[in-house]
Amino acid sequence: MAEWRLIRQGADYEALSREYGVNPVVLRIMRNRGITEAEQIEEYLHGDIEDCDITDGFVDMDVAISYLEGLRNSGHRIRIIGDYDIDGVCSTAILYKGLEALGLKADYAIPHRILDGYGINVSLVERAFADGVQTIITCDNGISAFEALDRAAELGIQVIVTDHHEIRRENADGKDIEKLPKAIALINPKREGNAYPFMDICGAYVAYKLMIRMLERAGNIEQYEELKEELRVLAGFATVGDVMPLVKENRTLVKYCLGHIKDCANLGLKALIQQNNLADKEIKAYTIGFVLGPCLNAKGRLESAEQSLELLLCDDGETAERKAIELVQTNTERKALTDAGVERAIELVREQYQNDKIIVVYLENCHESIAGIIAGRVREAFYRPTWIFTDASEGLKGSGRSVDAYDMNKGMCRCEDLLTHFGGHKLAAGASLPKENLDAFRKRLNEEANLTEEDLTEVIRIDVDMPLGYSNEAFLEELSLLEPFGKDNERPVFAQSEVTFIRARTFGARNNVVSFRVKDKYGKFYDLKYFGDIPSFNCYLDEKYGEGSAEHLYAGEGDYKLSVIYNPDLNIYNGRTEVQLVMKNYR
Repeated sequence: MAEWRLIRQGADYEALSREYGVNPVVLRIMRNRGITEAEQIEEYLHGDIEDCDITDGFVDMDVAISYLEGLRNSGHRIRIIGDYDIDGVCSTAILYKGLEALGLKADYAIPHRILDGYGINVSLVERAFADGVQTIITCDNGISAFEALDRAAELGIQVIVTDHHEIRRENADGKDIEKLPKAIALINPKREGNAYPFMDICGAYVAYKLMIRMLERAGNIEQYEELKEELRVLAGFATVGDVMPLVKENRTLVKYCLGHIKDCANLGLKALIQQNNLADKEIKAYTIGFVLGPCLNAKGRLESAEQSLELLLCDDGETAERKAIELVQTNTERKALTDAGVERAIELVREQYQNDKIIVVYLENCHESIAGIIAGRVREAFYRPTWIFTDASEGLKGSGRSVDAYDMNKGMCRCEDLLTHFGGHKLAAGASLPKENLDAFRKRLNEEANLTEEDLTEVIRIDVDMPLGYSNEAFLEELSLLEPFGKDNERPVFAQSEVTFIRARTFGARNNVVSFRVKDKYGKFYDLKYFGDIPSFNCYLDEKYGEGSAEHLYAGEGDYKLSVIYNPDLNIYNGRTEVQLVMKNYR
């Protein structure tokens, strides 16, 4: 069972409420997120989108711009090489649209997930050379592409890298230094020597920073206002899709994106919104993360991400509509494959790896592109760092998703001799290895993990111990000041004890959602929805209150007291607005 922990941050919330004109509960939640100083509160509540256009402090940015400015009207061929996920596709679109507006001739290439793998490689470089390309700009990749950039140098191709991934380190004469590939400019917020104050930005936002600085240096920036709005929306979309922390300027950027995504100039995004039946609904970060974003990702997973990029570059509504329909259909196929993979992976864990601290599962006949999604779902089910490996053209290819206590990137470094390729972040990574190395990889990860039971116990941090009845429409309108929700700015979590469960019914396409009729300790009745593991809930009820208790509950004969953790939300459907309470945990 997860550990429940009530966050207790002392402050005079009533006085702060009078000062800022905000509900005391909202201010308490902000303080729980580390928003304590007056400047932080102002930025959180009233962040200025113009701050997102600050570009000072990036190493090599002006070197790259001076070089590119010298190519105007020269006929020099530039190729943008992005990546196949949301961030890579949005990055490529931003660079393509920005360079085009500045009169530079550019085309693009997106690596095929299966045929090319992640990011720029030797094959893509040689293909560019054969096409007469003289300069390559990478986006959302390139900072670790040593072999590919060495080949580019051999062929006389100039390279500008724009990326945000971790930078490799190496030991030189007893000193730990950056290991950087060959390029005329390496723009990455994580580089040593950067004076830019915020490192946690996605690849598309790095590309946006480069383009906005070029547009400003071009003069008469007012002529680019519509383009700036569109590029901001794409950068904000990618920030959510790449699961970047929604703090500081990231949060300001995403808030701008959500407010302008329906009316920006991008016909592809408008068509995607329409085909997902969202035209008359509010677009939230959740909508991007779990509805729109997966549609852009689906083509790169199962086919070619260039089709997703083409949607973002569409200049007529009819083509955009057709491409959006294709993406939605592909995402539907992807979801079915994912559900089947998750079910099989969980079954294997329960049969063979239940006691492992780090889960490593090989899934036969599983599309390698959905391994990361499956890993994330298995991690949620067992709260363990999880690797899912599938068959690839050479050996096995895997994706990993971790928990807060375990650095997946460091774990891979300790297994470098077993891997053919690897890379990623603390919480998400990818690797390839020969099939015969899989068991050794599993064994070494588990032997060297040093994870305690405490590390592998999920901690649910409760913002406020608050009665269900406090979640009325007026309060939830104030709570919306905290949006957009996402990484490091999670949806607020509330708890109430002594909730009596009276009745239950399942619904949904696969009866995978349950609606409970409950009564609080004040005698008021509510509907409480649950999207979690229903069989586990039923078993818990039977264990706590005796065999057959769950059956009685579904028959409407329940009288079972539990404490619940819940999220309140406003549900708008068919023109009606109602408060919806969603149970997240129980005990």
